[in-house]
Amino acid sequence: MDIQNKKKTGLQIVLTYIMIQLLTVLSNQLLPASLQPAGGIWSNILLFSLGAGLIIYLDRKNRFDLLFEKTFSIQKSEVMIWGVVGFVIAVVSQYIATLIEVSFLGTPITSQNTQGILEIIKRYPYFIVIVSIAGPIMEEFVFRKVLFGLSIGKIGGIGAAVISSLAFAFIHFDGRMLVYSVMGLVFSWLYYKTKNIWTPIIAHSLMNTFAILQIFFV
Repeated sequence: MDIQNKKKTGLQIVLTYIMIQLLTVLSNQLLPASLQPAGGIWSNILLFSLGAGLIIYLDRKNRFDLLFEKTFSIQKSEVMIWGVVGFVIAVVSQYIATLIEVSFLGTPITSQNTQGILEIIKRYPYFIVIVSIAGPIMEEFVFRKVLFGLSIGKIGGIGAAVISSLAFAFIHFDGRMLVYSVMGLVFSWLYYKTKNIWTPIIAHSLMNTFAILQIFFV
């Protein structure tokens, strides 16, 4: 696959991500009040699941393989192991970044974005499909495979990691730039380390699931 086709596929993946984000907002606004909030939750789940499936389809159909990647079949065990190890690294990194933001930047200790999601899951546990599966898949393909993967050849690994991580932090609209940027850097490192996009997807999924489980067991 030549570079132009790779860029085309990358653009299709990003546009799919943006389209799903816009459709979730639109569906929530168009649904009648009698169907809210459950109808909005289910429409979001369906849209995010569709988006994740479509992105995987585009990746496979167009053979969106970057030069430094390996195929998943070669290293399933390595991907799984590093996915778990990456989850631990990401949790520790997030904790340190949170301490820095709270202690030196005056950021509130609780995240409004995270708390809002956790409140939804308390009432609608099936929302975990978005948080633990569909969301991580879409975000890792967009911010790691497309932004990081397509940039690494031009600006190097560090530059690509910084840009993709800052974009990842910005899109969460949470004001916690350091926390999300650090997470993005960890996920970028995992992707480059194992040469497989499913490694950061696993770590990202486990991290989100870990945060959710705390509301039930802590």
